[in-house]
Amino acid sequence: MSCGSLRGNVIGTLPFDSETSKETIELKVVKGSDLVDVKPGSHDLVLKKGLDRDEGVGKFEAVVECRSSNLDADFSQLNISVFVTVKDINDNAPVFDSAEYFVEIKEELPAGTIVFTDFEATDNDQPGPNSFIQYAIVPGQHSHFLDIPDPFKPVITIKDRINYEEIKKFSVEIEARDQGEPSLASKVPLHVTVVDVNDLLPRFKHLHYTAKSQKNGILVFEPEAISAQDGDRLNASLIFSLSGELSDHFTIDNDGRIRSITPNPPQRATFFVTAAESDDHERNSTAILSIRLQPSLAFQHNTYSTTISPSTPIGSTVITVSANSENNASITYSLLADTNTVSIDEVSGNVVLRKKLEKPETLNVTASDGENVVSTTLHLMAANSEESCRTPIKFEKFEYKMTIGKLNVLGVVNATSRTGNKPNYILMNMNSDFEVDNNGVVKLLPKARLNCKNCELIVVAKDGTQMAITKVNIDNPAFVLHSSTTLALLIMIILCLIFAMLAILVCRKFCEKWKQGNRRSSICWLNGTTDTGISITTTTPINSRYVVNSDRDRCYESKSPGPKRSQGAHLVPVTVVSDGSGASPTVYF
Repeated sequence: MSCGSLRGNVIGTLPFDSETSKETIELKVVKGSDLVDVKPGSHDLVLKKGLDRDEGVGKFEAVVECRSSNLDADFSQLNISVFVTVKDINDNAPVFDSAEYFVEIKEELPAGTIVFTDFEATDNDQPGPNSFIQYAIVPGQHSHFLDIPDPFKPVITIKDRINYEEIKKFSVEIEARDQGEPSLASKVPLHVTVVDVNDLLPRFKHLHYTAKSQKNGILVFEPEAISAQDGDRLNASLIFSLSGELSDHFTIDNDGRIRSITPNPPQRATFFVTAAESDDHERNSTAILSIRLQPSLAFQHNTYSTTISPSTPIGSTVITVSANSENNASITYSLLADTNTVSIDEVSGNVVLRKKLEKPETLNVTASDGENVVSTTLHLMAANSEESCRTPIKFEKFEYKMTIGKLNVLGVVNATSRTGNKPNYILMNMNSDFEVDNNGVVKLLPKARLNCKNCELIVVAKDGTQMAITKVNIDNPAFVLHSSTTLALLIMIILCLIFAMLAILVCRKFCEKWKQGNRRSSICWLNGTTDTGISITTTTPINSRYVVNSDRDRCYESKSPGPKRSQGAHLVPVTVVSDGSGASPTVYF
């Protein structure tokens, strides 16, 4: 019998027949009468109330008393036991322990990471398929972010990448379904809040800032003041720093304000500003700074110079001056000097020779764009003058210092020529690691393999047959001595120490052998074959006489390969014998 049977339902028929047709059988439930009864006029057993196995009624026994109206029958009264088993049906859906759930999940967690386990559903049906629950994420707009890998366990994991910058909150539905026939299910929402993590670099509002003026010593930048923020919006504190050629003339505070720290800062410069997290300097970003404190109108060179030979034709252009206007306005050139030697074309800036140059002249040249007027100096020198022998090209600095950073651009070298021509730059060494372009920009090549802590470059600027040389010292903070090089140096040092110790031991052995050998204790010089010896008188108060070589030949035969000498000074062994007085002699040679 199924659980949930309703009141009045027939659950069975009592199996007996009367012996005679006139015999009357009276049926009465004497046990279990609160649950079942006999339907009047029949042998059917009916329910007096509905049964639910989930409420604990799994089975029961009903006893029906059968009483016959024929008292002479063999059995006028009989009790029949009826055993009733209540069958469970799937009448309860799973129920979650909460109407909704909330969870915080960090962004960028890898797939398979467990993020939520604090949920569970129960089913009031009896143990079996009707109460066997499986979990799942209901398909929806954001269901691809999460997964329940094992449907029989209430464990939610990451399925797809969650990016805080793309989504900050979302919701999915969790379903719990039993295995009954038909199956029943329940759903609850799971509300997810995405937590930002530090995975993005700081960001400048602009990648390029330009300063054309300053106020109270602080540079005023366009399009707005320098500022940066944490890319993750975690409000991490940032620190600013400057790098690149000419950046050492300026300083920057943590609010992005830049001021000059040298008496005469450069009026035009380009370098870099870096914003880094104060707790992790490796997380940083860089923007470009341009300093343009000069007027919007400026000559390309502060000074122009040219040499004019006597053979230069009258009417020829000896030099061209040029000015640049940031407003792209038309420029007019003029000479501020009382001279008939040259004239200048107002539009092109060509300086034209009008008569032979007799002596050096210095002229002032102006350029005007209608609003601003700037000037420069023009030196005219005769070909046979002393000025013509000087080098017409030179670098602004004898030595440049640069540092390798995150960008391949390290800085700029600049050479000026009196001719006004643009020089050609040539890198003389380390061409496999660095390059210098036609504008003097020093760059680190992408495939560079530097083996130096301080790299020294030689750069040549050429203008025709004239040239100038400068040195570029490049600091390489990333340089680390290779382990194999370190090992080789260590081995070399150890070998040198071993050889030094061996040399000391050999010297000591040689000295000991030499001391122990039969060497001569003294040497006497004989000047002739007739000498009978040398008398030595001591310096002591007692006059003592020592006989030298008294027991030897007067002439010593040398062991050297040379011939025996009978005349002149030569070396012989000397034996000093005391006369018995006990005084020590002093020998003078």
